[in-house]
Amino acid sequence: MIERSLEGILLGLVVLSFLTLYRIIWGPHAADRIVGTNVMMTNVILAIIILAHLFQNYTYFDVALVYVLSAFVGTICVMKSLGKGKLS
Repeated sequence: MIERSLEGILLGLVVLSFLTLYRIIWGPHAADRIVGTNVMMTNVILAIIILAHLFQNYTYFDVALVYVLSAFVGTICVMKSLGKGKLS
C-alpha cells in the first residue's frame, strides 16, 4: 500500500521535474532560472529519499544529504556571482 503511494509520488515528481525544465530553459529572468534549478534539486532529493525507502537501502540518505549540501553551496555561489559579478 505504501509502496504504491510512493511510486505515485515518484511519478508525480518526474512530471513536475519536466515542468520545471521549462522554467529553467525558457525563464525570462535569471532569478526564474535559479528558482527552477532549486525546485529541480528538491525534486531530485525527494526522489532519492523515496527510492531509498522503496529499495530498502538507507545509505541513499547519505547521498541525499551530500546532494542537499552541494546544492545549497552551489546556489549561494550563483547568487553571489550574480550580485557582485565574481565569487571572491
